[in-house]
Amino acid sequence: MEYLLVIASLGALIFLHELGHLLVALKLGVPVERFSLGFGPRIWGFEWRGVEYRISLIPFGGYVLPRVKDLEDFHRISVWKRILFSLGGPLANIFTAYICYLAVIISINRDPWAPLTALYQVVLSLYTVIISYGMLFMDPSLASGALGIVTQGGAFVGGSMVRLLVFSAFLSLNLALFNLLPVPVLDGGKILFALLEKVDLRTRKLQLPATLISLVFLILVIALTSIMDVLRLL
Repeated sequence: MEYLLVIASLGALIFLHELGHLLVALKLGVPVERFSLGFGPRIWGFEWRGVEYRISLIPFGGYVLPRVKDLEDFHRISVWKRILFSLGGPLANIFTAYICYLAVIISINRDPWAPLTALYQVVLSLYTVIISYGMLFMDPSLASGALGIVTQGGAFVGGSMVRLLVFSAFLSLNLALFNLLPVPVLDGGKILFALLEKVDLRTRKLQLPATLISLVFLILVIALTSIMDVLRLL
């Protein structure tokens, strides 16, 4: 049962991440064509107010697709709108972590400083995640994929709602920082290219090939971490 709770938590965090992108896009007037949980072929979906909402076959993440004809049309969206659009997902995850920690603090005791305590916990956890990322660069064998997250998370949660909230908060912050890495296919990479565009418009030509290369690299990393997770279980 605890493993199902972890899977549901992971799915909810991905949904909230993409919802953050969507809400920022709609607020800024950026036209949106598609909101997808997962990648690849569509499994199920519907259309509402000109936006296609769907669940796709490959459940590793999701995306919000702006309504543009091509890259040139995409670049007509102002740089700052694109940066805020990319920040929407990570900020949604950070806010979700804050709410989770706040709920834990109020469940454990009626702390009058609960909002500040929860904020302190978010900052402390972000610091911990940054340190752990540094350790991963030194020893990549410590990395875990989706299977590892579910198995380790299930063992930690153990049926406790408080532990589930703590785990969800920490995982949400991991998703936020992972997506802010300066990798072209991720939010951080998109922000980086938007900033580079302000310096030199010629960097636009590098964005597509860099994104494709980083996508292949990311797929390889996912495959490798999944194999490592299976080997650990065996």
